Amino acid sequence: MKNNIKGKQTLAITLLSLSPLAAPAQAPVNSADSLKLQAIHDSLDLQGVEVVAQKPIVRMTTDKMTYNVQQDADSKTMTLLDMLRKVPMVNVDGQDNVTVKGSGNFKVYVDGKPNQMFQNNFSQVAKSIPASMVQSIDVITSPGAKYDAEGTTGVLDIKMVRQSGAQGNDCDNCYNGNIELTASNHGERANVYVGGQRGKFTYSTMGFFAWQTMDNMKVTNTRIQQTTQGESRETNEMEMDEHRPFSLGEITLGYALDSLSTINASAGISGGNTHHDYNPRNTFIGGPYGNGFSYIYRTSEHNKYLGVNASTDYQRWLNANHTSSLTLSYLFDYNPARNRTRTAYNNDAADVVGLTLSDLYSDSQTWGTSHTGQADLTLDLGKGQTLETGAKFISRRNKSDSRIYDIVDGNDVLNDVGSMLYRNLQSIVAGYAQYKLTKEKYNARLGLRYEHTFESVKYAEHSDRNFHKDYGNLIPSGSIGYNITPTSNLGLTYTMRISRPGISQLNPYTDRTDPTALTYGNPSLAVMKSHNVTLAYNFFTPKLMLNASLSHDYVGNEIENYQFVDADNKYNSTYANNGKSRNTYVDTFVRWVVTKTSTLMLNGNVSYGDWKAKELGYHNWGWSGSAYVGLEQQLPWKVKGSLGLFAQTRHYNLMGYNSGMQFFNASLTRSFFKDRLELSARYANPLRSHLVINQHSAGADFSNHTHVSIPLQVIALSVKWNFGNTKKQFGQYSSKINNDFNDSQKKDSPTSKMGM
Repeated sequence: MKNNIKGKQTLAITLLSLSPLAAPAQAPVNSADSLKLQAIHDSLDLQGVEVVAQKPIVRMTTDKMTYNVQQDADSKTMTLLDMLRKVPMVNVDGQDNVTVKGSGNFKVYVDGKPNQMFQNNFSQVAKSIPASMVQSIDVITSPGAKYDAEGTTGVLDIKMVRQSGAQGNDCDNCYNGNIELTASNHGERANVYVGGQRGKFTYSTMGFFAWQTMDNMKVTNTRIQQTTQGESRETNEMEMDEHRPFSLGEITLGYALDSLSTINASAGISGGNTHHDYNPRNTFIGGPYGNGFSYIYRTSEHNKYLGVNASTDYQRWLNANHTSSLTLSYLFDYNPARNRTRTAYNNDAADVVGLTLSDLYSDSQTWGTSHTGQADLTLDLGKGQTLETGAKFISRRNKSDSRIYDIVDGNDVLNDVGSMLYRNLQSIVAGYAQYKLTKEKYNARLGLRYEHTFESVKYAEHSDRNFHKDYGNLIPSGSIGYNITPTSNLGLTYTMRISRPGISQLNPYTDRTDPTALTYGNPSLAVMKSHNVTLAYNFFTPKLMLNASLSHDYVGNEIENYQFVDADNKYNSTYANNGKSRNTYVDTFVRWVVTKTSTLMLNGNVSYGDWKAKELGYHNWGWSGSAYVGLEQQLPWKVKGSLGLFAQTRHYNLMGYNSGMQFFNASLTRSFFKDRLELSARYANPLRSHLVINQHSAGADFSNHTHVSIPLQVIALSVKWNFGNTKKQFGQYSSKINNDFNDSQKKDSPTSKMGM
């Protein structure tokens, strides 16, 4: 090669532990020429090399965000619900309501599979699951065509600890596990995990039991109504104690048939119940109530729920590079639940006009069974091109038996008018096609999904109310990404999502437990459709991680829970497709390794929402925000410390708002015996014993104010013992029943190597 370099040049060579070498480089230099330099050892004496970096706690792509719970020091002491407060795009308010991007309309998956029991009782279940049993949390706000279309704000996928790891033949008889015990002022928890591998066979099993209590919860509700007889005021005051046991057990098995084929199976059961005893006092004054009166009633409420699921998957790789595959999957889900409430009133106000104060007993039972079959085909077309297609069938059978009894002379007498028995049958047929392209710095995805729903509702005693629905939905999606540098990328996505109305929203059964209020569903509800556009930016270095996204959601026929006062001055609560909403969000996650012993984290969001219900004359809007600021600190004596502060501003909805809240957490963790034994302590909200939440809603002729005081001060101690002959975690290829991407099947890209 001809050397065209002109002028005087110097060649400098620096080698670790050697003195710098420098010599004039005379041009031109022929290939046969040689330059002889003498390397002289420097006096530098290396004692070791220290690298200050981090394993990413957050992995972000244009499609989803993954929060690595096991990399968070607080996972030793927190519950899953506590951990969700730290996850980008997820909020947990003071009453433990979970929202994704400001909405509670999302789907809950466990280990990549829909789990109806978690879906129906997510807040209750998340309070009981220790974060140490969770591997990661996926927030999928822009799902592609491979995903089910349900859930307007996407999917929250909880990956348990067994999910990491992959099958292989490098372990003949390996196993590991742990046992953990936690005691706190709000209850106790115990959990165990064991996983292993013998040749081509892998297994894992997990289980835990939790007993939690919430004593001295106080609620005051004040409702002001405008009536033809003037303004009336109703005040309800009560103190409540809550007891909540929960348990879960699951086992997974996997077998590698050969180098290209695997078969996996899993089965699990989970369940729990809650029990409340309270003695509310109701006070009425003004309007039709004149000078007023009050009464006290005793209520005992017991809720019980159960979840049973089983799945099996067969996966066949179609080439030696494991880039093309065929997967066949089946999932079974069964979820019975029961609510029993007994209410007894005093007779002091029995003669008040329009108010019935008879003792009542209600018994409501629901059963849900679903069968899902799915086939997925992935074809590597070469040159960075992939085609994914698949078909799916879901059969759901739901039954509701809601009965109300009048208590007469100590006997329960069935009230036929207030009781309801019905069946909901739903079948969904779906197919999708998705094309993906990766070329140099660009990547793109374009998908189309079609779902057709057949649904019918049949009433046992009222056949005239039977109805049938048959409708189809075409769901497009797409994304484009650009790698700005090897450590940063930019992505733009569009996603359409739908939400089918649930049983409680459709069920016309009227709950008359409160004699002044009626609660019921609407069987005429239509499917809700949501459109989302998101622009995301990701940046990563060994010491600094930054994720930021700007997104906008629009829903034109939102299902809203709305309230009104009827001609009998009774407060009605039901549902309708009467809403339009626009929400804009800015989410930011920053993690900075300040020093080798200190790490700072910020998870924050700001949003603006606008809600309208023209027919009802409702319109509300407002700004909301939340932030979690955390410090992880390596302390003396190998103790790991963590401090965190969560704050949330006022949160708006169609008819009002919920007040803000603050939550402080501190924890310490220490390992012994080469990480075999772990001891942890946690203290939350040390300066305030109760969290106070205020809620406000208003309509054309009423306003409602609720004041809630929740005991939230927590002191917890945990001890964990790790055992086994390997640190490898064992699991199987994740089930394809969720339409999720399998990260182990992806080719490494610059961003995936960074863990973004």
